[in-house]
Amino acid sequence: MLGTDIVNLLQEKMSSPIHNEDLEVIVAPHEKLDITLEDEVSKFISSHAPDIILNCAAFTNVDKCETEREMAFKVNASGPKYIASAAKECGARVIHISTDFVFDGSNDSPYNEDNRTNPLSEYGRTKLEGERNIQDYCNSFLIVRTSWLFGHHGVNFVEKMLELAGHKKELSIVTDETGSPTYTADLAEALWVLIKKGCEGIFHVANEGSCSRYEWAKYIFETLSYNIKVNPIKSSQYKRPAKVPLNSTLNCQKLTTITGTQMRPWQEALSAYLNKQ
Repeated sequence: MLGTDIVNLLQEKMSSPIHNEDLEVIVAPHEKLDITLEDEVSKFISSHAPDIILNCAAFTNVDKCETEREMAFKVNASGPKYIASAAKECGARVIHISTDFVFDGSNDSPYNEDNRTNPLSEYGRTKLEGERNIQDYCNSFLIVRTSWLFGHHGVNFVEKMLELAGHKKELSIVTDETGSPTYTADLAEALWVLIKKGCEGIFHVANEGSCSRYEWAKYIFETLSYNIKVNPIKSSQYKRPAKVPLNSTLNCQKLTTITGTQMRPWQEALSAYLNKQ
């Protein structure tokens, strides 16, 4: 989702007479580059010698990470290490996408960039290891933690809700998992701002506000006038392989303070997404 949106955005800025950015975008989908293979990563990056490397690759199926731990580690931890090492060799800057799941959800307030990490799941643990590898193996980096992504080019919560609505009249959704739904198109725009301003370190980027999964589902169906009954349940009633943080809301004040960028509310972003369906 995010990879496609950021590539489309950059290509639009290249071709637009308004922006006319002097860019060359080298796209590396999985079919072209497997980031779990160190030699491939090294050869690809050294041959192109980019100024900036934006890593959107990740194993994001949280439950599958519990059962496919070796692959989760290869993609989420080892891959970023190989990218960082190759970037250091050619002097490239790395922008790496991470997750709210590096936190344990015990905070009463949204997480800022300096809060203690303590992932509960294999997904969160491997993503945190990826963050550490980026910091340890390259000289110039930007790590962007985001949350609850939805977009037009991949599987996400919104699409799952719409699919279920096609053949169910009633759904049970958890009320005690809270986060910030984030539209990948908005995240791509924010990444461009961070890149242009040369920001480094760790930033949190998510659409403004927070909600529970239950509130998110209700808003989706109400916006589309779907007649679906949504029943509130606790996460303890919904059995899944991975343990997830109950509150993973991100504080994005640093983004606003340093760049002047204010992410729009998640409700506005979701409405824009649904109107483009």
